[in-house]
Amino acid sequence: METIDLHGIKHSDVSRVLDEFIWEGMNKKEKVIEVITGKSDQMKRIVTVLAEEYNLDCYEDFKNEGKIIIKLV
Repeated sequence: METIDLHGIKHSDVSRVLDEFIWEGMNKKEKVIEVITGKSDQMKRIVTVLAEEYNLDCYEDFKNEGKIIIKLV
C-alpha cells in the first residue's frame, strides 16, 4: 500500500498532487492508497471530493483520524 503525506502541501496544490498520486497508484495496480491529511477538516474535504470525482470509495482510518484510505479498485 502506497502512502502520501500531505503535511506541508498548500491546500491549493493538494488536488494536483493527489491526482498524480492516484494515477501512479492505479498504474502500479495498487488496490488502496493511504493519504495522510492531518486533522485539517479542509484537507480531508479536498481529498474526499477528489476521490468522489473519480468514483472511488474512501473512508477515514478509525485508528488514525488524520489518515484517509482510498480504494482504487
